[in-house]
Amino acid sequence: MNYSSQSELHDRLCEIFEQTGYRRYKMSKFEEYDLYAKNKDFLVSENVLTFTDLDGRLMALKPDVTLSIVKNSGEQSIEKVYYHENVYRASSGDLGFREIAQSGLECIGEVDEYCVCEVLSLAAKSLLCISESCELDISHLGLLDELLDAAGLSEPAKNRAVGFMGEKNLGELSELLKSLDISGDYAERILGLAALDAPAGEASGHIRKLLGGAVSEDALSLFCETCRFLSREFPDTVRVDFSTVGDRGYYSGIFFKGFVDGVPSGVLSGGQYGGLMKKLHKNARAIGFAIYLDLLEPLFDATGAPDADVLLIYKSAKPEEIYEAAKKLSEGGKSVLTLPCKPEGMRFSEIYSLGEGGVFRREE
Repeated sequence: MNYSSQSELHDRLCEIFEQTGYRRYKMSKFEEYDLYAKNKDFLVSENVLTFTDLDGRLMALKPDVTLSIVKNSGEQSIEKVYYHENVYRASSGDLGFREIAQSGLECIGEVDEYCVCEVLSLAAKSLLCISESCELDISHLGLLDELLDAAGLSEPAKNRAVGFMGEKNLGELSELLKSLDISGDYAERILGLAALDAPAGEASGHIRKLLGGAVSEDALSLFCETCRFLSREFPDTVRVDFSTVGDRGYYSGIFFKGFVDGVPSGVLSGGQYGGLMKKLHKNARAIGFAIYLDLLEPLFDATGAPDADVLLIYKSAKPEEIYEAAKKLSEGGKSVLTLPCKPEGMRFSEIYSLGEGGVFRREE
């Protein structure tokens, strides 16, 4: 990755989103706590940082961006927005809260097949702008749900089956199906889907073979067409992998995760979140994704931009001499840091010293 900071990456992501007409969405750092209390099932953690406002309302520093955007979505036929916001979440493994930077986008309203393809395309482009060594894995939780229903699995059994699929634990999944007396065709379909991991261009035939006749033909055809579209645009980036699973109460259709070399977990996550829209009584469809910028910190180029263009080191010079020397060095728009000695751990393009003989450049 050729970025020295989150800010540089954010600027590039903004360009990508705005090229397709997405507009910047800005929001307050906090919302009424009631929004999160009623929708805890859709939060990463139930722990929310709260405070009492001057008017007595219980407020919360936002732990989630999508909830706020959906809550405030208007009556437009389609809203396409992107954001760069901080969220406040409890850290895993300790009792402290963290401020986490996220970039992402949401498409809400009369979301059609093209909208879905566009969002997936933007997810792939976002990953590629982070690193050419990346992968976008997609699945379809709606089709998976239909297959498990057709096989006769109860809701608890479906949850266990999806859990084993997410772990790619085919052994445990097979044992579960046997214990439920599910064998033959449906067992083969479920196990085949759990094992599926193929480039988007090759996946359509496998998907149709595994799901044809057991799920909605319209939904199946749309997913296969989406895979073909992505394979044409991103043949080496997008894969179909049904171990890519998320919360089925939140997501109801396509679900996807993005990975880049050098980071052990997914740095991008998103999908069609029909469950959330229904819970918030919004008569609309929606799809979006978030990029977790904090996970990318190890990839930022530590040898990138200097802390200042010029360091001016002075010792016993008078204030007016230091001021005039710094003013001259700053000509042309250069940034100049003046200090009595060179600091540790900072980088500069040029270093000058101010002594009795005037200003002279030091070769470091």
